[in-house]
Amino acid sequence: MDIQFPDAADRVEKIAVSLLRDEPAFLTSRGFGPCVAQGRGRGPALLLGDQSEISLMSNATPSHLEYRMALLAGSGDHVVVRTRNRAFENYLCSHLGVCDVTFHEAPADGFAPLAQHLRTSACWAKKMAGIAMENGGLTIKAYLTTGHLWHLARVIGEKAGCVVHVCGPAPRVAKRANDKLWFTRLVQAVVGPSSTPPTQAAYGPAAAAALVKRISADADQVIVKVPDSAGSAGNLRLESARLRHQSTAEIRHWLLHRLRATGWQDTYPVLVGVWDKNVICSPSVQLWLGHVSQGPPRVEGVFEQRVQTSAATFSGAVPSDLNPDIRDRLTSQAIRVAEVLQRLGYYGRCSFDAVLCAGEERDTIHWIECNGRWGGVSLPMTASRHHAPAIPAQRLAIVQERRPDLDLDMGSLLERLGDLLLQKGRREDGLIVMSPPDHADGALLNLCAVAQSQSAANAILGDAMDRLVVKKHP
Repeated sequence: MDIQFPDAADRVEKIAVSLLRDEPAFLTSRGFGPCVAQGRGRGPALLLGDQSEISLMSNATPSHLEYRMALLAGSGDHVVVRTRNRAFENYLCSHLGVCDVTFHEAPADGFAPLAQHLRTSACWAKKMAGIAMENGGLTIKAYLTTGHLWHLARVIGEKAGCVVHVCGPAPRVAKRANDKLWFTRLVQAVVGPSSTPPTQAAYGPAAAAALVKRISADADQVIVKVPDSAGSAGNLRLESARLRHQSTAEIRHWLLHRLRATGWQDTYPVLVGVWDKNVICSPSVQLWLGHVSQGPPRVEGVFEQRVQTSAATFSGAVPSDLNPDIRDRLTSQAIRVAEVLQRLGYYGRCSFDAVLCAGEERDTIHWIECNGRWGGVSLPMTASRHHAPAIPAQRLAIVQERRPDLDLDMGSLLERLGDLLLQKGRREDGLIVMSPPDHADGALLNLCAVAQSQSAANAILGDAMDRLVVKKHP
């Protein structure tokens, strides 16, 4: 991506035209035949929460986080998961009114992507086509939209003889948006060269080690990332003081050992950059990108993320309380970058993560990555609006933490939270459980508190966490 900087008035359009000229495959969503369209159409939705196509997550144990997409389901919709959890499905019906929804268990062979399994299995393809045929159409909504999903839509549409819609981005732009290196270059082109931390690509182990060595001479900390992964998987945060006395060969050996331990399989390039210092907060801008004909991208929220561990693992979020100047700068820059993605064929949910660094005269915004998919903030944000519409100005408190010290199943979770839980038609403020807590390594807590004030939402979530850390059998 070698793009000059045109005048601000037409910068977005010129960048999009340049990218489309160099990579026509951005518009491949138009090549799946007459039975596939982008957007929303007739019939029910088919929701898939599979995360296995994210780099470094393909070999992971299937997670109950896939159930989060069920919070978006409406009457008559279908949800496909690898492993069903009836207790969570009963909770969705009893507390949130998600009753007229059909759940399917379709464990893929090995760790194959779920969309690929549904497409290549004659039984499942026939079943999905039957749903589309019966309703005159189908809309597929997935946590992550990939080429496998578009091919699934094609197979279903051709078998059913009707149009199947994909509520997500074109495959190539989804892949590029989720690539941290590509996104860095895009932001620098749209906003300016200082709009991201100093970041470079390394195309081999020796190059990666040399970049780490060079950057550590001037920066306090260095970050190495697998650029197409998510949720801090594949992130290595390195203290420069420990690197300055090591040889390039020693750094190379150490990097390969640590990266391979994450499941990385020697794919390049990897990202090497400066880990920002003087960080005030980590804002996330939540966007919805419609078709270009529907107007510019829409900012639906600005949240402050909470992170844990040296790799900055996401652990929750609350709506930001940034001053108007910073908020306006964040949202205006995000919209400009999103407009380029929109012109490249991006449709659907998207969010941009940044860090705000303290400066002597003006705080600096550094954009870090694009989440070209649904995620840990956008799902509870959207679910709360759907399931608590009686609260017009919602304030949220979100937690997503893995707790090895807790042994919780869905029944014990509901028992402990009891009166704190939101119940449609009875209690419109309270807790929404986003996914079952059952996990091979302790509990995975994914909760969203919704209330009319931030202090109330914080209090509800705080009360919940206090209840959960108390063991039932001391």
